[in-house]
Amino acid sequence: MNRIKLIAFDLDGTLCNTLRDIASSLNLALAHFGYPVFSDDEVSNLVGKSVVYMCKNAVPAGHENDWQALVDQWHIEYAAHSCDTTVPYAGMPETLRALQARGIALACVTNKPHRHAVPMLRRLFPPDGSLFARIQGQTPEYPTKPDPFMMDMVREELGFSREETLYVGDMDVDVQFAKNSGLKFAGCGWGFRGEAFLREAGAEIVMNRPEELLDLIKTM
Repeated sequence: MNRIKLIAFDLDGTLCNTLRDIASSLNLALAHFGYPVFSDDEVSNLVGKSVVYMCKNAVPAGHENDWQALVDQWHIEYAAHSCDTTVPYAGMPETLRALQARGIALACVTNKPHRHAVPMLRRLFPPDGSLFARIQGQTPEYPTKPDPFMMDMVREELGFSREETLYVGDMDVDVQFAKNSGLKFAGCGWGFRGEAFLREAGAEIVMNRPEELLDLIKTM
């Protein structure tokens, strides 16, 4: 079996704790229209699939056809507040640098909109996000996870086989994404849903700290 040469990461709940800023931006957008707001825990159940999914499930009864306006307002709010409290998880920057020093290529493949993912990672992972060989977020022309298109595209452009690639994420959609892409998967117990959720979703490997990646890849 080939050793791992490319590790691709989810972003929200994997590389960075973004929940507070996602939730506050959603609540600002909801309040803009006079809609009820949500707790962080409630928002965590809406995150991961897409902004459209989140907003479709956040609009109150009677406003089901108004989700696009909420999406547009969320983008406005999030552009202004995406890094108010968001930080990388403890140990993540150091782990990424250690992986890169071992010659492992790093990528981020996420359902977070591309227009937010790129500036966030450039800001939070200096210098200018250069740890990542590729950052690919959701754009209108590409299907979202768990469709394997984005992962296949990134992997092929970087020149790695499925056997050489590991995907790391914290959601059930990430487990399915890795499966659909034919990749090994490692779950993040520190993410938005926790270890039990990932195990139930089918994850065979779940880590509790980012540093565990350094030993894990030796076994693959």
